[in-house]
Amino acid sequence: MTLKQYNEKRNFNATTEPKGKIKQTKNKALKFVVQHHRARADHYDFRLEYNGVLLSWAVPKGVSMDPNDKRLAVHVEDHPLDYITFEGIIPKGNYGAGTVEIFDCGNYAPVYDFDYGFKKGHLKFVLNGKILKGEFSLVKIDEKNWLIIKSADEFAKIEKEKITKNSQKILKNSKKLAKNEQNSEKLIKNSQNLKNSAEKLSFKSCEVQLAKLTEKIPTGNNWLFEIKYDGYRILTFTEFGEVKFLTRNKQDYTKKLEPLKNSVLNLKANSFVLDGEVVAFDSAGRSDFSLLQQELKSNKNIAYVVFDILALNGKDLRNTPQLERKQILEKLLKNCPPNLIYSSHTTGNGKKCFEFAKQKNLEGIIAKKADAIYTGTRNGDWLKIKCYLRQEFVICGYTTTAKNQTLSALLLGVYNKDKLTFVGKVGTGFNEQDKTMLRAKLDKIKTAKPNFELKTKEIIVWTKPKLVAEIQYAELTRDKILRQPSFVALREDKPVKLIKLELADEK
Repeated sequence: MTLKQYNEKRNFNATTEPKGKIKQTKNKALKFVVQHHRARADHYDFRLEYNGVLLSWAVPKGVSMDPNDKRLAVHVEDHPLDYITFEGIIPKGNYGAGTVEIFDCGNYAPVYDFDYGFKKGHLKFVLNGKILKGEFSLVKIDEKNWLIIKSADEFAKIEKEKITKNSQKILKNSKKLAKNEQNSEKLIKNSQNLKNSAEKLSFKSCEVQLAKLTEKIPTGNNWLFEIKYDGYRILTFTEFGEVKFLTRNKQDYTKKLEPLKNSVLNLKANSFVLDGEVVAFDSAGRSDFSLLQQELKSNKNIAYVVFDILALNGKDLRNTPQLERKQILEKLLKNCPPNLIYSSHTTGNGKKCFEFAKQKNLEGIIAKKADAIYTGTRNGDWLKIKCYLRQEFVICGYTTTAKNQTLSALLLGVYNKDKLTFVGKVGTGFNEQDKTMLRAKLDKIKTAKPNFELKTKEIIVWTKPKLVAEIQYAELTRDKILRQPSFVALREDKPVKLIKLELADEK
């Protein structure tokens, strides 16, 4: 915190504004002030006490009590704490020349850690003024520009006429308000502590709901149909400004998905759990897993397609019917940032949805029972119908040839109970760069112990079953061997021990 810029802009021999000195107060209650500044451009200045200074934003249209209004707030230089009571005329020829009047003032309390929120560009706090009351957020857009947004609480949507009439009264009562800061502090702390306790997440880990593979498209209006996306399955746990992204096998992807954090924090809720797929879209608008792996390296052009919500503001929604959860989710994601996408659905039109997916060369569709609860199992409430066959397999070894000395083919397997079973080899789908990458990873896990018996004259380099590859194929033979397999990508988010052969309509 510094007041150097504030002091450099002002001539204190010509203006009555207070000199800039960092000042620590003994009062526990933090103060805020909103000043109406009639300068060259009429605007309002919003200021929050923080570490001995006033953090300051110029709000051209003023702070709104309507949650639908996202008002621009331009971050300006820090002001001294004494500025909180400043009113008067800044003479012509001076910086900010014009009149300054206090519009509203009072105390405030951060909802979560203020230092962390300011660093990350997302502040949430409760104001207790005469005019401005309740919870607000400041969300950083770029280096200077923020948005100030009112939360949808019991204080929201106060009429503008009422604000105008009360604004003059607050000028007279500002001194009285300062004397009541202890009572005000207790009010904010008590109400916020109760709210925070009630809205904490009731769980911070859970199993994901899985879909059974089928070739039959269910009929009837009790089924919802969505597009199947090709990416990383991610559960998002958010609680008072803290975000954690977990894969289906509970790997922490929070750092990898940093570009999504601020977008998630922009949603108007204190705590929630989301279920969805992190994807990258190609030029045709299709999700592409190989492209996603490239985009994650540069942290660009990734999106989070959200298809379910499991908790909201302290309430566990897993026992809420599927259709109702979708309605709650759609409302939460309304007007959300563009890299958060609500996964829309159609009801009772499975065949049309599937034909659309085939025409667009998509992976397939997901069918969900409208009245199903979220059990975190593969119980048949969710079904997947694929346009082409594709799944994950365990890499069990590799071969080379004189022509392909780096890598000729990968040996693939699946688990049958606790034993690996051979399902075929894949020798297409990877380029030279892929071969070099795969060979480097596989040589680190070489083993002399075969993973299964295999009659062949080829020299096999066996590897420990630690890597998973996604493979697209035409069909299975009667012996359950892959026909025309093609390598798609490595999968780090799938547990090796859970890889088994997916068979349509298998119980």
